[in-house]
Amino acid sequence: MKRGRGDTLTGGTGDVNPQWLSFSAVQSAADTTTTTTQNIPIQRLPSGTRAQVMEVLKVYLTFGGWAAVASATELARNIQCFLTTFSSGTTQLAASNPRVFASSTRYQNGAFTAAGTYATSYDGTHMLDLTDGAGHGIIVATDSVFAQVSSSNTGVAQTVHIKVLYRWKDVSLAEYIGIVQSQQ
Repeated sequence: MKRGRGDTLTGGTGDVNPQWLSFSAVQSAADTTTTTTQNIPIQRLPSGTRAQVMEVLKVYLTFGGWAAVASATELARNIQCFLTTFSSGTTQLAASNPRVFASSTRYQNGAFTAAGTYATSYDGTHMLDLTDGAGHGIIVATDSVFAQVSSSNTGVAQTVHIKVLYRWKDVSLAEYIGIVQSQQ
């Protein structure tokens, strides 16, 4: 269906077909908080006096596999991934940080006994729906997104595979400036 410039769902761009941004975030060493930078695609379509920004609709996070529980120190392990609009380097983030727009944690609990070890965990892809229920997502107006991976008691450098479902949205220049200032 053709939509006019005043379309509220797509913010005037008419971009009803979302695109994928796919990348991986890898820790620099085992259980070391690491931040990875991913440049946002450059939008080359003319937009007149308005700015085009990324509207994030959904995020899919696939965490790497667990190694076998090898000692009593590995009974409670976790991997966290935060997507943000700024780099915090090796300073671990919290989901309450206003510049974090998506986060997920994977836990594993187990036991180490003379009879053997066991562990229970959730495996698979974590899907985060960032829309408001009416199809409007989170606006990102920076040149890059940052993925921070942190973990504890895993003993290996973790990898998180990330897929971001997004589309382009037109915003006024005043709104664009406000978004940029709040996200840097």
